[in-house]
Amino acid sequence: MSSGKRIVGVDEAGRGAVIGPLVVAGVAVDEGMAPMLKEAGVKDSKKLTRRSREEIYSWITSSGIEKSVEIITPDKVDQYTRRCGGPGINTLELEAIISIAKTLRPEILIVDSPTRNTMSIRSKISQHLPNTSIICECHADERYPVVAAASIVAKVTRDAVISELVNTVGELGSGYPSDPKTIAFLHRLVRQGGITGVARRSWRTMDRVMPKLTEYLEWESSPDEG
Repeated sequence: MSSGKRIVGVDEAGRGAVIGPLVVAGVAVDEGMAPMLKEAGVKDSKKLTRRSREEIYSWITSSGIEKSVEIITPDKVDQYTRRCGGPGINTLELEAIISIAKTLRPEILIVDSPTRNTMSIRSKISQHLPNTSIICECHADERYPVVAAASIVAKVTRDAVISELVNTVGELGSGYPSDPKTIAFLHRLVRQGGITGVARRSWRTMDRVMPKLTEYLEWESSPDEG
């Protein structure tokens, strides 16, 4: 890569979550700025504490580094799942990547691939960005600082959305199926009938927390409180 080219890194946060949005973010820098990202402590967001991510995010913002973010709601994620007859989550993420790239106008686009079939993703992106050099790799956030920066932007943005949800609906854990707090919250959410806009109804996790008919009957027969 020659000096001075405009590079955009793209990564996501929340793809596997059952609660909250999928966030896809892009960060744009001139190639010469890459060392500065490392000096600022930029690395894969999963390897940083929440406080460190937020500090680096503030530095990215205050430094005037361009970024673009797509916040995709649970309902839209559901629409794209194959279980709901959609084209799949990879297609949804691909559309967000292309939208971000068109906004940030890179000469070189580096993508943390949503699938191991990186050649397919690269080919599909190239159809929309024929004049852009595209690098598409799994775990690109571990190798390219600009992608790591995008992962931080995506993660901090998603964390902020989750914090807003907590203020509205109460403690919900991390939002991931492996979190017992999230599962407990989903049980409460289902009973209260407030799934829409909060949880991804198409996730198999929801199959496990949805009540059985006998539970519905127990609820109906329970005396009113008060």
